[in-house]
Amino acid sequence: MKKIMLCGVTAVWLLIAGTGCQSAALLPPEGSEAPSAGKRAQADRAYGDLLVADDHRVFSVDSKAQRAQEVLHTEQPISSVCYTKDHAVVTVFEPDNPNGFRGLYVHDNNKDGYDQVATPAMAPRLSYVNGDLAFLASAEVTPQPDGDYTKVGIYQLKQRQWVKEWMMPGGVEDVRGSGNTVWIVTSNNASTSSNVSKLDLATGQWDKLIQQPRRYPLDEAEVDTNGELYLMISQRHKNEWSNKIFRFNPQQNPYELTGNFVSNTRPYSFAIRALNGKMLIARHDATGSNPELEKPLSLLDLKSRKQVHLAWDHQPVALERTESEFVALAEDGALAFIGTEATEKPDRTVVIEGLEAGRWISVKR
Repeated sequence: MKKIMLCGVTAVWLLIAGTGCQSAALLPPEGSEAPSAGKRAQADRAYGDLLVADDHRVFSVDSKAQRAQEVLHTEQPISSVCYTKDHAVVTVFEPDNPNGFRGLYVHDNNKDGYDQVATPAMAPRLSYVNGDLAFLASAEVTPQPDGDYTKVGIYQLKQRQWVKEWMMPGGVEDVRGSGNTVWIVTSNNASTSSNVSKLDLATGQWDKLIQQPRRYPLDEAEVDTNGELYLMISQRHKNEWSNKIFRFNPQQNPYELTGNFVSNTRPYSFAIRALNGKMLIARHDATGSNPELEKPLSLLDLKSRKQVHLAWDHQPVALERTESEFVALAEDGALAFIGTEATEKPDRTVVIEGLEAGRWISVKR
């Protein structure tokens, strides 16, 4: 385990453009000097309410004060970011270098810097953190006689040790969590259908939610604040299933996807997040036919199923939610904050100085 100190800070003042686009300056907390390396983790925790990252750099952002601070630079490409009141976890691996470092950068709220934790037996691609436990899913699949399997595991962050590791059928497409409950979306393999599994992070027990066999090419899961689970088949393949969203009905057995249709968003849906009965959809066409949409965000009312497309001069690549609004991260690093009643465009846009290629976002929980 290796200790990594946090990155330096460049100071510039906040500029607010007349168009409503705000530039988030790289600043230490107001009224303080730029913190030394040993204090930056505490400064980050004092004011950052979300983390955003490109392929190699992580920024702590205070969305209300429009302040941002670069807190970590990694040599390996970042594959996921998780941010809670107890820990910040950044997973990395080199897709083209199986012998390169693969693992986690972990920051604890009562310590300085990030610990570099190697996971040589896993290339962590997806993660979810609650309390001191992290669920991790590998990017790599392992061929077995009945099809491909993916290694997953539960890691104890405070003790820096594995609690449980096991193999799941298919590839892991998405991970979504709420409290100690984790929903894991897996893809088809030779003998097993794409499915959603429900994991208890505290006990390590998990079960599939959809009966076999059903050849649904599921991509993503999302859980609304009322606990309802939604499933998406997105831009992965252009077929009769593409860009559709369905509600999971736990009372229906056997469950039929087609009987629980909610929305069909064109061009292809890229990511979804739900909040208080509304769903934000990042619209993206993987075929390249619509590379620059004028309205790349869609706000869906999950009860009435009516959609409103929102204009934004950026291409969203990742979505998150706070307690009261959605947050969209664009491929150029811009952030959009969208209320649940938005009708024409995001409520505000923040541009982070120094972040020019957004990939990952995590709101502090």
